[in-house]
Amino acid sequence: MLAETGLTEVAKGVFELRLPIPFEDGLVNVFLFADGEEADLLDCGMNSDESVATIRAAIAHIGAKRLRRLVVTHIHPDHYGAAGSLAGEGMADLYIHRLEVPLVNPRYVELEHLVKEVHRYLLVNGVPASEAEVLSNSQRALSQLVKTAEASVQLDGAELLQMGRRQLRVEWTPGHSPGHICLYDRQDGLLFAGDHMLPELSPNIGLHPQSTPDPLHEYLDGLRRMAALEPELILPSHGRPFTGAPARVKVLEAHHRRRLEQAVEIVGRGKQTAWEVALELWGPRSNFYEKRLALQEALAHLQALAVEDRVTKSVTPDSVRWTPA
Repeated sequence: MLAETGLTEVAKGVFELRLPIPFEDGLVNVFLFADGEEADLLDCGMNSDESVATIRAAIAHIGAKRLRRLVVTHIHPDHYGAAGSLAGEGMADLYIHRLEVPLVNPRYVELEHLVKEVHRYLLVNGVPASEAEVLSNSQRALSQLVKTAEASVQLDGAELLQMGRRQLRVEWTPGHSPGHICLYDRQDGLLFAGDHMLPELSPNIGLHPQSTPDPLHEYLDGLRRMAALEPELILPSHGRPFTGAPARVKVLEAHHRRRLEQAVEIVGRGKQTAWEVALELWGPRSNFYEKRLALQEALAHLQALAVEDRVTKSVTPDSVRWTPA
C-alpha cells in the first residue's frame, strides 16, 4: 500500500505521503512529521477506507503510535475529507484557520441552504436555468467524500506550531479558500504551500457565496509574501517539490494579468454576464464541476477589475452585469 502511493522523507523527520483523489492530477500530497512515538499530520486526503488505512500504515511505518495533531490547510475535500476519521475526542487535535470553520457545516452537513444560495448566485450571473439546477447540486457528491470534525484550535495566522520536532509558522494565504494557510520552517527554509503555490497549475481562485469579496487580489498578495520568504524548497499539495518561489510567482502573476486583460476585452465586446465571460475565456465544459469553477474564476477576475475601476459592476435583485468602465 505504501509502496504504491509513495512515502518519501523529503526533509529530516518529514515524510510526504501521496493519496489518491478523483481530480487534479489524481493525487494529493500530505505530510507526516515524526516525533518519537507521536506524529503530526498536515492535511489528510479524502475520507475513504483506503486513504485512511494508508495514513495509519504510514504513521506506524515511521515508528509512531499516536497521531497527535492534524493541521489542515483548507477545507476542500482532498485536504480535509478524512478529518473526522483522524481527529476528535480520543484522537488527534484539529488545527484550522478560523475563516474555514464556518464553511464546513453549510458545505458538508446542512447542504440545503447553500444549494439554494448557489442556485440563486448562478442565475443572477447569467447561467441558464436548466444548467443552474444541475450545477447548484454538484456540491452534493463532494460532501460524500468528507467526514467532518470540530476544530480544537482556530488559527489566525502568525502562530508558531510544533510539527514533529520542527517549529513551523502559520502563514495566512487567502484566495483559493478564505482561510487557506501555508506553513513555513524558517530554520531550513521549507514552505509547505498547500494549494497556494503549485509547480505547474494555477489553483482555482473563485468569487462565490462562501469566498471573500476580492479573492484574486488577496491571492496575489499572498504569493508575493511567500516569495519574499525566499524558501529553499516548496512542498506543494499537488505536483512535485520545487525551488525558485520568486520565479514561479512571476509566472503566476503574468498568467492572471493575461486573464484580466482578456476579461476586459470580452466585456468591451458587449458580454455582460460572468457566465458569458467564462464561456469565452475557457470555452464550453462538459464537466459540471469544471463549469462552476470556470464561472467562479471569471467572477474573481471581474471583481478584481471592478475594484481597480477597470470595469463597472451593476447589480439588481435579478442580475449582475459587467460593462466597460
